[in-house]
Amino acid sequence: MNKSIIRIGALSVALSAALAASLATAGPVSPTALKGKKILFVVSEAKKGEKNDDLLIKEYLESRGASVTLAGAEDPATVAQGKDLVMISSTADARVLGERYRNAPQPVVTWNAYSFPELGMTGSELHRDFSVVREKVFHNANHAAYYAYATSAAKPILQAAGMHEGMIAPFTFSAGETDPSWGRPTIGADISVVFEGTPDKAAVFSYEKGSVMANNTGAPARRVGLFLGDNSFSILTDATGPAAQDPKSRQWFSGRRLFDAALRWAASPPDVPAQRPDHAQAQAEIAKQLRGKKILFVRRFDMPWPANEASDQAHLAWLRSLGAEVTAVDHMEPDTHAKGKDLVLISASINKYKLGFKYADTTAPLVMMEAKAVDQINMVGRQRNTEYGVNDHKESLYPPENYVQIVRPAHPLAAGFPAGNFKLFKTPGVLAWAVVPPGAEVIAGIPNQPRHGTMFAYEKGAVMANDHIAPARRVLFPMDATRFPDLTDEGRVLYGNTLVWALGQSAPVVSASSNTIATTVASGR
Repeated sequence: MNKSIIRIGALSVALSAALAASLATAGPVSPTALKGKKILFVVSEAKKGEKNDDLLIKEYLESRGASVTLAGAEDPATVAQGKDLVMISSTADARVLGERYRNAPQPVVTWNAYSFPELGMTGSELHRDFSVVREKVFHNANHAAYYAYATSAAKPILQAAGMHEGMIAPFTFSAGETDPSWGRPTIGADISVVFEGTPDKAAVFSYEKGSVMANNTGAPARRVGLFLGDNSFSILTDATGPAAQDPKSRQWFSGRRLFDAALRWAASPPDVPAQRPDHAQAQAEIAKQLRGKKILFVRRFDMPWPANEASDQAHLAWLRSLGAEVTAVDHMEPDTHAKGKDLVLISASINKYKLGFKYADTTAPLVMMEAKAVDQINMVGRQRNTEYGVNDHKESLYPPENYVQIVRPAHPLAAGFPAGNFKLFKTPGVLAWAVVPPGAEVIAGIPNQPRHGTMFAYEKGAVMANDHIAPARRVLFPMDATRFPDLTDEGRVLYGNTLVWALGQSAPVVSASSNTIATTVASGR
């Protein structure tokens, strides 16, 4: 440890009651997750005439029961050995730090925007992949970043902070010289909070262990990017006294609660991917879960294309062979058919202009397969070929494709398949792509299209495109009108598991050791 670190700022060692107050959690992350944790805090000495909150943060964490060791940017990564968590302050020199903690097996939390690319959490281009909003240069942007928007109550960090979906809140009590940071993570990240209501400016984002980060690298452990600047912590919003008893005031003043929740999530055990499933046994478990379920299958009846008709008929026959009670209706019929159904499936054989915005508000879970209709049910924005489109020979620069890239292997929708390229279809063909809103969870993208999701989902209550709140689970599964018979065996398992997850049932998992079926609750994370 560099001796100069000892001289950081002349800050009081006494913490106010507001800093030490316990924070309730609304999710599975324990409110005492930091207690007993050994934390390495990478900082630098305050420059003359400037202040930073590093010592105040250290004292706060110690008040939460953690043991904090300070380190400098020039110290070797070996100082993290034996630690449970690494934190990197914005005061640390990212040029000196370099990639020192990129492969650290410990969780890493950083609010040093210049460390985002060094850790593989974003690309490397300033103001495109990450940025620090400087007050004197970007005065209006700085004030806009004073407020932030929560994306989904189902995101684990927001659950832990007790923040609901769609809320706007001021994170600091001043928009003065806080220099907030933002990053543009990969589609493998969870984006919990954005600045200015735009997905390009993530104020709080995270990677689960194993999720795909920049340059197609898997996260060695949990990673979190935060919005703080050098002196933001001391002015984070917090509801204390009478305000803490007012639910709306408590929601509004949520900056410190969010900071605390991000650290607690990072320090908690990671989600563990399911075992890779055996095809036959997984299909048997999928059949068990779908048996007796009432499924509405929306398709086109006056089909002019034999291949589309054959695919729909094969799809219907498969669902019925699993014991599901399937009702097929034409895309022109009213969406009241969804009433009383357990699940709605919309085939890619429909015509989006005849479907209209039907089923957008249905309270039944819904799986969409028509890539060109995702905007109509508010899963993506409105701009075709900009915010969504398809890989095909007619209207895309991207070639036909039969592989997808799994980017979030720990998610139940990944069905136990590992990160990396996954052969979904036997032959290349049409695949959906979308610039996915931050309230969604992307399970798979397309090889060589790093900004595009092709299989993604919304939990009930998540903020979708156009500020629409998901009435139930929503999934885009990229299966074009002719493609059901072309699914690989593994692809059919992935699709069947998608239906199980949408229904809120237990996801099929095959134990590699016993070769028998087990189940795990599909929690949506």
